[in-house]
Amino acid sequence: MNKSGNQNRSVRNTKKRLKEALLILLQKKPVNEISVTELSELADVNRGTFYFHYTDVYDILYRTQDEFFREFEEILDFDENSKTNIYRYLLKIFSFLADNHDMCRVFFSENNDMKFFNKIKSLVNKHLCSLWKYADISFNEANTEMYNAFIVNGCAGIMKRWLDDGLKETSEEIASLVSSIISSILNTNHCLL
Repeated sequence: MNKSGNQNRSVRNTKKRLKEALLILLQKKPVNEISVTELSELADVNRGTFYFHYTDVYDILYRTQDEFFREFEEILDFDENSKTNIYRYLLKIFSFLADNHDMCRVFFSENNDMKFFNKIKSLVNKHLCSLWKYADISFNEANTEMYNAFIVNGCAGIMKRWLDDGLKETSEEIASLVSSIISSILNTNHCLL
């Protein structure tokens, strides 16, 4: 491997250690109580290296969250299978959350505000609106926002509970549960319309 490849790997490793240290500290205290010195020492990185990559603790926090949301939004995009199969779509979401459970648990914790959690709900809501266009669902479009609010908030509650409980169920089990709940809600509502 050339020198540039080694440097890139070294930079990725440094940033990874800093992000891991940030998550550890966020489990104990809010971001406004974390210092660059404390973060750098925990990551075993000198402060100069920290400042080479980030301006302050908020910078690393926001960049970490932005990276998460970019990846999450890619997961939320529909593929051909997701358009007609809500279970497959939910499985993609819950698998991604399981892969990033440490970060999710920290950002959903009491030491952090609800902006992170609300942004997840907002992204899911936006993509869910698109899903109804592909699915064979014929409810009144005027009520779409109400359906979405009900489904997204219910899913978010299950997701938070699942993460808080330490992922006792597999991604497949949670996706199946949520899929059956959504299906029963939509089927029940079909009968009422």
